[in-house]
Amino acid sequence: MKNESCPFRAFSDTPNDCQLAVVDIGYAAQKKTCGLFWTGAPQPVELAFGDAVRRTAEVIKPLSKPLLVLEAVLSTYHAPSGNPDIRGEFEQGRGWYYGAGVLTFAAALRFLQVLNDLLQGRTLWVAEAFLSNKDTATGHGEDALLIHNRFWNAPTVELRPGVESASPLVQGVPSVRVFAL
Repeated sequence: MKNESCPFRAFSDTPNDCQLAVVDIGYAAQKKTCGLFWTGAPQPVELAFGDAVRRTAEVIKPLSKPLLVLEAVLSTYHAPSGNPDIRGEFEQGRGWYYGAGVLTFAAALRFLQVLNDLLQGRTLWVAEAFLSNKDTATGHGEDALLIHNRFWNAPTVELRPGVESASPLVQGVPSVRVFAL
């Protein structure tokens, strides 16, 4: 199926038989700041941002029911005043609009745009993973593997009313699942 205007569909809980492609997004000029793991992969890989987008497209192309899971901000919330605010209690102390949150927000927008071009408008599901407040440092590949292995059992968090998709390429508001180490 091809859809030029809204190639990504917000995933909530179904269908639950999708093949996962999980990306722990980083955004740097030269460092390998992205982790990638997918259903059937022998091990996670760590890649620079541009390589991660291209490799994700390669991984997704042969899948019949892909679900792209990004450890990045895929939705936003703005208070009635117009100012950004947290999307739910899970973001206390780690809002989407500052620090690492806004970095992954910018990275996710670019990632989806380029991925859409590479997939030539193919429609696929997308969900958000929130892995934060870790006690110990872990590698990006390790994080992608952890999210992949725990995705189906991780609860979907409640988003406050008024949360919107971060990208016009995504139809609906992707679910957010919180992961802890």
